[in-house]
Amino acid sequence: MPAFIFEVEYAKSGRSGCKKCKGKIDKDLVRVGFKAEVPEDAEGSAAHMGCSWHHFTCFGQAKGQAWFKKHLTAEAAEAVAGLDALKDEDRTAVNTLFRACRGEVPMPAAPAAAPQEATPTKASKKRKSKGDEEDDGAGAAKVAKAVEPVLTESQAAAIAEAEAKLASKNAAALGAMLAQNGLPKAGRKDELVKRAAESQVLGVPPVCDVCEKKKLLWSRETGRFSCPGFFDDEAKVFKRCKGPSAGAEVKRTPWESVGLLA
Repeated sequence: MPAFIFEVEYAKSGRSGCKKCKGKIDKDLVRVGFKAEVPEDAEGSAAHMGCSWHHFTCFGQAKGQAWFKKHLTAEAAEAVAGLDALKDEDRTAVNTLFRACRGEVPMPAAPAAAPQEATPTKASKKRKSKGDEEDDGAGAAKVAKAVEPVLTESQAAAIAEAEAKLASKNAAALGAMLAQNGLPKAGRKDELVKRAAESQVLGVPPVCDVCEKKKLLWSRETGRFSCPGFFDDEAKVFKRCKGPSAGAEVKRTPWESVGLLA
């Protein structure tokens, strides 16, 4: 059984992807990952195995509680690489996340990315015009908007209520509900519950309008949609799809109930 190394850091750019939801991890957000520990004399691809990064809220879904209890013990959590470099409040949130992964406490909310201060330049020393001041105000509004939660309080409460009701159903019933709505029915029960609850409250994600093959995935962490890609039956290969652009309008469809399973 391989040992694992855990890491945490602020995302250096917005280019890395979450191994769970496949969405991008925005710059400066806390990201958490792990990789298999390899011997020092390892060669080839094994010697260059990278870390599997996840959104803060997706990390707990990467593995089951039994796996986290075995590998992310309290002692291992204290030695996670990068933990000391986090701000105090973010370090506390990550420590709570690790305990939640082991089933000891409820899952915490994800830390927000801190707004970045612009580096002063020579041009910034010039007297600002009224137009410049208005632009600065608009920029500040954009920063404030970026750290707002994806879900409203009412949406979060409705999803939590739906998850509580769905938790009593077995995997077969959950799978039937998801299949009725064209959603993936594979995964652990907690993943099926979350998938169904989000779609019941927010609506069902549509089929990707780029590849027209698969329904889009939605990230509760970023609020963005992404395409999971698809298997090309003719070419016999899996193909990636860029999915909708960041500013594209994505319309969900109403959730369809399945008889007595609703």
